[in-house]
Amino acid sequence: MEEDKGKLNPIVKLYIGAVITCALFFAGVSLINARWDISLLFGFIVFSTLIVLSNLSPVKLPKVGTVTITYALNMASIFVYGPVVAIISELISSMIIVFTKLKDEKIKEIFNVSQLVICIFLASLLMEPWLGREIQFNSALLATAFLASFTYFVVNTLLVTLVISLHQNLNPLSVWLTNFKLLTPHYLILAPLGLGVASITYYLGVLGVILFFLPLLLARHSFKLYMDMREYYLNTIETLIKSIEAKDEYTKGHSDRVAAYSMAVGKSMGLDELTLEQLNYLALLHDIGKVAVSDTILNKNDNLSCDEYDLVKNHSTVGAEIIKDIKLLKDEQKVVLHHHERWDGGGYPSGIEKDSIPLLARIIAVADCFDAMTSDRAYRKGLSYEIAIEEIVYCSGSQFDPEVVGAFIECLPEILPDVDVSEVVESMKETTNLAY
Repeated sequence: MEEDKGKLNPIVKLYIGAVITCALFFAGVSLINARWDISLLFGFIVFSTLIVLSNLSPVKLPKVGTVTITYALNMASIFVYGPVVAIISELISSMIIVFTKLKDEKIKEIFNVSQLVICIFLASLLMEPWLGREIQFNSALLATAFLASFTYFVVNTLLVTLVISLHQNLNPLSVWLTNFKLLTPHYLILAPLGLGVASITYYLGVLGVILFFLPLLLARHSFKLYMDMREYYLNTIETLIKSIEAKDEYTKGHSDRVAAYSMAVGKSMGLDELTLEQLNYLALLHDIGKVAVSDTILNKNDNLSCDEYDLVKNHSTVGAEIIKDIKLLKDEQKVVLHHHERWDGGGYPSGIEKDSIPLLARIIAVADCFDAMTSDRAYRKGLSYEIAIEEIVYCSGSQFDPEVVGAFIECLPEILPDVDVSEVVESMKETTNLAY
């Protein structure tokens, strides 16, 4: 795993230093207690070669970091030889990677290998009673192997989650869900493969491991296909966004601003990273249904007729239909469908009210309305931020969810960093019963 770019603060440096110190201690203990013989040397050559090859072909995760099939190889070498082979192999891989990294990324690689050394050592403690014994599949061995694998996975993800959350000031749970929730099935598949590799090593020798390396490559390929599919869907979303931008120049800036406002409100409400990612895409796409509305109506310089307004109102229904086949968003199409609903039930297209309206739709509704009021249009000038804020608060409990409005007011300094809205915000807090 790796961490995002950026200058490390003192707390992160202290944490990384503690991880490196623990890793050095565990590596030293492993080297001293290793049972050095010819079989260990031969096993080291084979496993280190495969581990290095695996580490040099990672699969990128959605936000930060990477994943490899090294986990299964590390677990197999732990089952057969203890921690020393896996630790030395990881150190060799790290040295190769460090020499090819930029200067400011080397500390990240040192942290990466340090936390892996800790994972390997702790997992090996659980397998210690089985070292040197014949591998016989029974409930005790399987339970121990599962516990060792689980320990490796938990320690690995927690150590990386903590460094990311400390460095980027993010909620640790959100970081874990965003980056490592996807890894759970990956590790569940590789854990039994690791035990299988250990069994082949015991009965057929280390050369048999080379044959078993092919299923591991297949596992990597399957995971990469999943991540590639995810990227393809995101590219589809970007294409849809560009299509509406090309149709209506106003919508381009509008969608970007609505997404930015929505994300700020979502963070203020404590939404996790995965939900925030969905919110960002849905906010960018909330007006995608306008591709079905003629340019004449969209760019009209006068008030719309009733029939024209009905056509514009239909954009939320059309938008939901457009995104329903995007797998990453198909469960969230109702957000686009209902982003013009009102808290009191007076909105469209369904007239639903309060909590029946999806939360993300309620957030987008506030952001959408605020930007619409403050933006210049062909037929009118935009309102001042102060008046628009007062209007949002005035409509709290009728048009908008009061909790969302409260979060909106709370994050205004972030939304409008170059505009002094402090007096408006304070007066709003004093004169309203919004939850902050």
